[in-house]
Amino acid sequence: MTVLKRKLRSQRGETLVEVLASILIAALSVAMLLGGVAVSSNLGRQADTSDEYFYETLTAAESRQTPVKDGTIALTEGGTSIDIPIQVYGGEGLYSYALDTAAGGVGP
Repeated sequence: MTVLKRKLRSQRGETLVEVLASILIAALSVAMLLGGVAVSSNLGRQADTSDEYFYETLTAAESRQTPVKDGTIALTEGGTSIDIPIQVYGGEGLYSYALDTAAGGVGP
């Protein structure tokens, strides 16, 4: 019984301020972790969308689907200039091109 009385009278242990501070630190750590997971998920989703758009554009260029516009590439070497007709595919900052064989370009 004396051991129990001694433990009840003991002044050792954490104060309320220390407990609240540790709870605050734990809550902030969890909030930062969840924020990082949310940002990572969003970046992954954006990367998937960008990859999908890239491969759609690449497939369009490789299979020569409807081009966005026609154009030419001008090459100059040793005073000789040649214009190569091309077709441009894609959009929104992602473009690919292929030789325009119908306009006289050399094709596969």
